[in-house]
Amino acid sequence: MINRKKITKGRGNFRGAPCAYGPTQVKKKNDEKWKHNNVKLMHERNIHKVDPINFEVLSKKYTFLCTFLNKSKNGKLYYDFEKSTATYFLSKAILKEYYDINFYLPFVQDDNMDSLFDSFSHLSNENEGSSVSVQVKEINNLKNVLFKAFNEHTEKLSKWGNTIGEDTFDKKKNEIKNENEKEGEKENMRKKFLCPCVPGRVNYIHILADLTNLTEIENNTSIYKQKENVSITYNCEGEENINKSILLYGNIIRVIDVGVGANCIYPLLGNKVYNWSFLGVDINVDSLKFGYINTLLNDKEKEIILKYQKDKNKIFLNVIKNSDLFFFSMCNPPYHSVLEEVNRNPFRNLDANIDEVVYYGNVLNIPDDLKKGTYKTLNTYQRIINNGEEYKDELCKTFGEENQSSSIFSANEKMYSSSSNNAPTHGTQWDEETIKREIRSCENVGGEFSFIMNMINESSTHFYNIIWFTTLVSKFKNVKLIKKEIIKSMRLYNMNKKDQVNFLNNAIKNKLHFDTFFSFEDVHNDSLPAYISQYRIFESYTGRITRWILCWSYYSEEHIDYIKRLFHAKTNN
Repeated sequence: MINRKKITKGRGNFRGAPCAYGPTQVKKKNDEKWKHNNVKLMHERNIHKVDPINFEVLSKKYTFLCTFLNKSKNGKLYYDFEKSTATYFLSKAILKEYYDINFYLPFVQDDNMDSLFDSFSHLSNENEGSSVSVQVKEINNLKNVLFKAFNEHTEKLSKWGNTIGEDTFDKKKNEIKNENEKEGEKENMRKKFLCPCVPGRVNYIHILADLTNLTEIENNTSIYKQKENVSITYNCEGEENINKSILLYGNIIRVIDVGVGANCIYPLLGNKVYNWSFLGVDINVDSLKFGYINTLLNDKEKEIILKYQKDKNKIFLNVIKNSDLFFFSMCNPPYHSVLEEVNRNPFRNLDANIDEVVYYGNVLNIPDDLKKGTYKTLNTYQRIINNGEEYKDELCKTFGEENQSSSIFSANEKMYSSSSNNAPTHGTQWDEETIKREIRSCENVGGEFSFIMNMINESSTHFYNIIWFTTLVSKFKNVKLIKKEIIKSMRLYNMNKKDQVNFLNNAIKNKLHFDTFFSFEDVHNDSLPAYISQYRIFESYTGRITRWILCWSYYSEEHIDYIKRLFHAKTNN
């Protein structure tokens, strides 16, 4: 019998959101009670639940925050999140203040930091698959130069915005805007990346840590003592709740981050809070290079490994080996299916790489083909993301100018062949109405739903390599749709679970070995069909935005309990 749990929209034990930084974020009448309750709804181990971010106090130490910190007419402080640079400044300050993490993204031009980017030109080919690892020669010398450049960069920022006022941002906006236009649009596009908001990201990690819980084991273990130290280090109240459970802690817990991005935020936070080791995977080489800079800045290059996935249509294939065992996979999938969805919020202008925010699924493959063509067309797509209000004019102009190119329209025909019977032909003018019609016909083809479904389908190939597959979900309707698909798989599991259970029993009891990490020896799955045996759905709230964390596993509860005990025993040795 399948145990179904009711999902109630807007309710749950775990709450968090990307942009809920503190009491000065939201300007809303009579909202003191609302804000106080939202802080309480964070995960119990989230430090920001106990110590909400106070912009005024934080800006005194990290003065560059004053660039975006202003006073309203009634004298109250508010932080202007309109520009992505504002999020970068705030995340940089939070990561250093609360987690002692050095953080860098190229939102402010810095010649010394940017010159180091080209040092990461050496990619080491793996023996298996088509993935590559980010590496660099003479790493110690590079780290010395990198730390010096980073300290100079931070010192430069600290001289900004020593006063709070409504005109502060106007005085500095020319300094903080991306000046890479001097290097050409190609270079400018290369340095557009998503910047994370910290409280929601760390909430995700804490929720995953709950899946390692070992409540039945005695509380006098080294894991217990280590977690107790963590609660003291981070000044986390709720220590009584922490001490009632034992969580797996240490670098033998391996996590794979799908779409690690230039910020490398999940590996940095997960390693800092729980000392987990990470494998970060991305389809963008430039993202991996900046991610590697962040690992070097924190001396984590041995605990956080980055790999390049050459095939952007694959997620786990080419990256995971037959011998690998990861406790978790993590993912913050691209939310949008079409470019029109990006930057609809008039109060925030998002800077990002296309692959970070848009997933075209099996239909919208046009960006790959366009990238092989002129940079002019690719620049248009990137500007659409950076300036959402120009979407209609830019896109119409692009297709109108390029309608004589056979390579471009070959891509267009491929793009719409399976989504519309009325696809434009070579002679069709790409006007606004045509674009809108085609966008509506492609609804739900791409975006996070398609990405997550591809992830679920591909996870069956690596069902024994990852104990818990997990992903962030931004839309509740997608949670319900994906849950239905998972339940279908669980029905098949209940009918055909014997072979799968026996395979996993043999794998974890006879084929699992330990040498620095747990790994399998001589395990091959050539034809065994695998079905999902269980799932979890958690809600994460740290502000006005709701996120859901979807987890599924091919292991039974008994299997996972057995593996957790193995990890626990090795950590104690």
